[in-house]
Amino acid sequence: MSATSYFRRKIVDDLTGVAPYSPPALYLSAHTANPGDAGSHANEVSGPGYARQPLAGVMGAADASGISVNTTVITFGPAAADWGTITYFGIEDAAAAGTGNMLCPGVPAMPRTITAGQPLQIPVGQLRLRLT
Repeated sequence: MSATSYFRRKIVDDLTGVAPYSPPALYLSAHTANPGDAGSHANEVSGPGYARQPLAGVMGAADASGISVNTTVITFGPAAADWGTITYFGIEDAAAAGTGNMLCPGVPAMPRTITAGQPLQIPVGQLRLRLT
């Protein structure tokens, strides 16, 4: 996952002593199109049954190569209506859909179309976070 322009500014400001930055609790969002470098929420899923998923206690410590993976299954839904095809995920700093700041967008290995009644699940080890 690459860092958004917002997150890069926050990290540089913190490293240079301009302004301290400590991210709040983090959440995973699902999107039907590229959120772009700025981390737009324009294409975040908004259908019934959707909610961002908390990452606290879900991600393992980074390994020697700097990669952290999920240690538990992450489940969105089930969808109460069609959500469309999920083509991106985002690491967010707010729980409510469409709010806060995206820190990192990323592309799943395979897009998945979610229809009414289906959950969106990310198996253990499949969410891989590494800043580039």
